[in-house]
Amino acid sequence: MGGGAGGDGFEKHILDLGIPFIALPVDKHVINPSADLKLFWTLYRLYRCEQPAVVHHFTIKPVIYGSIAARLAGVPRIVNTVTGLGQVFVQNDRAWLRHVVKRLYSIALACAHFTFFQNPDDLDYFISYGLVQRKKAGLLPGSGVDCSFFSPSFASVRLPDKPVTFLMVARLLRVKGVQEFVEAARLVKEKFPTSQFQLLGPRDERNPTVVSVSELARWQDAGVVRWLGETSDVRPVIAQADVVTLPSYYREGTPRALLEAAAMAKPIITTENVGCREVVENGVNGYLVPVKDVKALAEAMIRLIQDPALRERMGKAGRAKVEQEFEERSVIKTVMAAYG
Repeated sequence: MGGGAGGDGFEKHILDLGIPFIALPVDKHVINPSADLKLFWTLYRLYRCEQPAVVHHFTIKPVIYGSIAARLAGVPRIVNTVTGLGQVFVQNDRAWLRHVVKRLYSIALACAHFTFFQNPDDLDYFISYGLVQRKKAGLLPGSGVDCSFFSPSFASVRLPDKPVTFLMVARLLRVKGVQEFVEAARLVKEKFPTSQFQLLGPRDERNPTVVSVSELARWQDAGVVRWLGETSDVRPVIAQADVVTLPSYYREGTPRALLEAAAMAKPIITTENVGCREVVENGVNGYLVPVKDVKALAEAMIRLIQDPALRERMGKAGRAKVEQEFEERSVIKTVMAAYG
């Protein structure tokens, strides 16, 4: 069970599968005692009423409050997936909040029977700080990718003389590296003025690091980047791109955007950051660059502009890596085993 209302058609997609959908009152602010208590009480009553055999929580608040509620409600099997540590573990000025969140995690994960992490850094962090028992934790290779759905053969007519296009798929947050992407684009355009840079993803106004509307407009007016907005199907946009980039310094789990791009045989440029580095073998299916290093990011972009054959080789290597390590069916098999 995740959190939040089923916006952007997601609720309809669930219902179309014949699965009941119940929206949860999740406040996306880091901490809001009254809203968090409401979420906890909602989950407790739901579990008491529905009496599920297994509950599976995703994201921080459902994991924390859902695990405790499920244990109190007597749910037989409680499973969690920690999909990255998020903003609290990035900001250096909120040590008190990090301490509170860690304490809540330790209580919640003690209530759960098993907790998955999406990269070894997060797993090691939780074990080293005593937030989870080693025997009750394990790794998942992200959320997995349906390699038949995200395929290099996805139908998309691409013009042969189209300029090399770099695509960043993410929420428009500074911690995702949007500013670095734009600054690198400026440097690249000095040498390759026809190259194109695109942003695909929503603006999350609830996040304090969101890129402002005015700044986004300035970038577009200057011809540096183009914002494509949001879409329910990223495949047509990825298919038209030459390289997918994510210069994130957020505490990622395993970025799904990178997995989907690699599955569609696109070379990747991302940072040597938690979660991101799990998807890329440097120099094989893409490049890893230091966090916040605009110059290194631009240099990697230029190398791929100059070498179309390298782009193709890296794309094929990325597809092979996803098939071997991140295929959705193997993830589902691992999760089902945890359900008992």
